[in-house]
Amino acid sequence: MRHLTPEQNRLMRRRARVLAGGMAVLCFGGLLVRLFVLQLLDPGGYAARAADQQLRGATLPAARGEIFSADGTLLAASETCWTIRAAPRELEDALVEPAARALSEILEIDYQETLEKLSQRSSNDCLLRRRVDQEMADAVRSWCTEHNAQGIQIRQDTKRVYPQGDFLGGILGFTDVDNAGLWGLELEYNEELTGQNGEILTAKNAWGYDLPTHYQTLVEAIPGNTLTLTIDANIQHWLESAMDAAVREHNVAQRGVGIVMDVQTGAILAMTSQPDYDPNTPRQIINEEIRAQVDALTGEARSAALQEAQQTQWRNKAISDLYEPGSVFKLVTAAAALDTGVCTPQDTFACAGKINVAGTWFRCANGHIHGLETFAQGLAVSCNPCFIQIGARLGKENFCQYFEDFGLREATGIDLPGEIKRSEYYTADRMEPVLHFGPRISCDNTKKQTGRRGVPSVLVCCGER
Repeated sequence: MRHLTPEQNRLMRRRARVLAGGMAVLCFGGLLVRLFVLQLLDPGGYAARAADQQLRGATLPAARGEIFSADGTLLAASETCWTIRAAPRELEDALVEPAARALSEILEIDYQETLEKLSQRSSNDCLLRRRVDQEMADAVRSWCTEHNAQGIQIRQDTKRVYPQGDFLGGILGFTDVDNAGLWGLELEYNEELTGQNGEILTAKNAWGYDLPTHYQTLVEAIPGNTLTLTIDANIQHWLESAMDAAVREHNVAQRGVGIVMDVQTGAILAMTSQPDYDPNTPRQIINEEIRAQVDALTGEARSAALQEAQQTQWRNKAISDLYEPGSVFKLVTAAAALDTGVCTPQDTFACAGKINVAGTWFRCANGHIHGLETFAQGLAVSCNPCFIQIGARLGKENFCQYFEDFGLREATGIDLPGEIKRSEYYTADRMEPVLHFGPRISCDNTKKQTGRRGVPSVLVCCGER
């Protein structure tokens, strides 16, 4: 056996000490780095994990803000309902099947699906049914009390309701199952109407079960803001009734549109597209014929047809569709003529029932012959020859300038989603005394006559050309 010399022995001891020191530095250095990360770079990480293991949080949904008409009629509100959830791991094995059978009957849900959910013994949370009423919630609570069933949770919730029913649907819009706005004012003012949810924090024991209620912490929910409209409910009722009657009488296929405004401020007092839908059941197709056609389909074809039908009935035509004004545009021509001074209310014009412009004859609506009439009288009877002469005095440059000054080239900026952003019109360089494409028709019927890009092709008297 070879013996180490004293020098070799000292060298080995030195090496052992260096190795031990290196290992100590490496271990303690790694520990120090880890402590630095935990305490300085990520101080909340383990605290959050500990809280997650020790606390169970239940959300208290905030009530969505109410919507009122200008006269104080409640148009949209939040109503208390309940959500039924379960923690299958807390339910006794012997109660799984009886609970599935009883809850499926009470909540009117599928028994087999309920049994599968409750049979997942490691699960700590599953949804059984949302938005149940007081009667169902009480029935679930009674069954759980009678059978001492643990793990069935009855949580308070809210749902959006529209107390007036089939009224103002296209304006109010509606929300989804989470009470988030999807259409109309509910979408436009979703941030303002949405409240701040509260929370109940419950302490859990080592096995994940809730401790007694005195270990709970409650954070109250804050309701959303109230919204008051310029809509007057009485005027809205009259408008919807009149439009509904007109649509039925004239068999209007593409829905009728009506707007009532305050002429002094421009505030919208009423607006409707009839027939309208009930915001409480927005996905139900209101047109029976279309609903039958959709129901006759299956699969993807049915889904596509249903989506198209729903989008059509939700569309607010008052702001989302282009409007061909016809003779109502004489008001713009009249205002421009008076403001520029080319006409006064007392100026007179002759109406012989028709007038020739650049070799083309234009007739007054319904064959009327008004004879000699003042500017004011011509406006009152919507006389076509009179306004052709007024338009000639005004000139196309002035007319186009007033068209722009009235804001008719731009969107109105109304606080509703879906407003069309473009306007179709002729500029001065494209205007001629008479536009020759398509047959000539009376000014009052311009919406039946279309020219390039679907724009009405005639007449100067309306100021459209």
